[in-house]
Amino acid sequence: MRRAFGLILLALGVFAVAGAVLLPTYVYPKLAKVPLDQDSTSVLEGTASKVLAVTDDGSGPVSNIRENAKLTAVAHVQANFAAPEMHQDTDYAVWLLAVQVTDDADGTVLSASKRQVCFDRRTGEGYDPRGATDPSCAANSSYVTELKDKADKDGQKPPETNIEKAQPGLNFKFPFGTEQKDYKVYDDNTGAAVTARYLGTETVNGIETYKFVQEIPDTKLDSKKVPGALVGSAQSSVDADLYYRGVNTLWVEPVTGIEVKQQQQQHQELRTLTSAAVVFDGTLAYNGKTISQMVDQVNANKGKLEFLSSTGPLWLGIGGGVLIVVAIFLLVRRRPAEPPAPRQRRQVVFART
Repeated sequence: MRRAFGLILLALGVFAVAGAVLLPTYVYPKLAKVPLDQDSTSVLEGTASKVLAVTDDGSGPVSNIRENAKLTAVAHVQANFAAPEMHQDTDYAVWLLAVQVTDDADGTVLSASKRQVCFDRRTGEGYDPRGATDPSCAANSSYVTELKDKADKDGQKPPETNIEKAQPGLNFKFPFGTEQKDYKVYDDNTGAAVTARYLGTETVNGIETYKFVQEIPDTKLDSKKVPGALVGSAQSSVDADLYYRGVNTLWVEPVTGIEVKQQQQQHQELRTLTSAAVVFDGTLAYNGKTISQMVDQVNANKGKLEFLSSTGPLWLGIGGGVLIVVAIFLLVRRRPAEPPAPRQRRQVVFART
């Protein structure tokens, strides 16, 4: 009976130790991926001391600088299942991001952008085909949408053109198991991966996060003709360069890689040979509802990921080790020797006389 019990404990111990090895090395990598069926909306709110607004008064577009405007930016992320990379068990996802910034005062659309990126579901890295001999993403699965300055006909929306463009660096989120180090994060405005420096830990709505700050230096984005009045010129239109600089601050929950909180400080100005004019200077950040949504996502997934990567393997390893030791003890321990049988006294029978 003792031997059978020992064999059962030994089997359970080996099974537990095997689970401690397989959970972080096999099960965790299979499950630690962003979902394919993404459809989410994030909202950023803030103010701009100056912002360029282009409106139509019926006679054509009119450009003017608005001051101390309250703004709302809505970012919608949606999966594109038409992309060839979007199939079961894939390691890559293709998501489309559309962002629109409006003036709260009258709903005027101040800016709009759209881009699609193929990225690694585990690390969040945007696919960069340069130097790859076996591409994991099709070239046309990553693009940015360019909008013409004006429509072909009055009353129509300016036409859009999708330009194939690799978007290296982190996109949408940080890696599962984010480390306390610097990361390259894709910047929408410059179209390049810019270093986000790790600056320490902070608590956001009860969640411990890693704080990263991405500083974008003064960068030329475009050259275009603009109304002379925007840059203080008497001419009807002048050639100007658009420059941008900014600071993006990201608060990331490290186990899930979710950006719990985000803040964007941006400054844009038009420059000519003789003058310059600020066309945007403001700060936008996740509103309270968006932060709460991110916290809910963390709470729904963090415990599962920690069990697969750390707590589960730890307890299975300890428990399995204890079971194996107990089993070996039971199997190798000898039964105590039976005490010797008592000596029987010899009876002497005396014959009667």
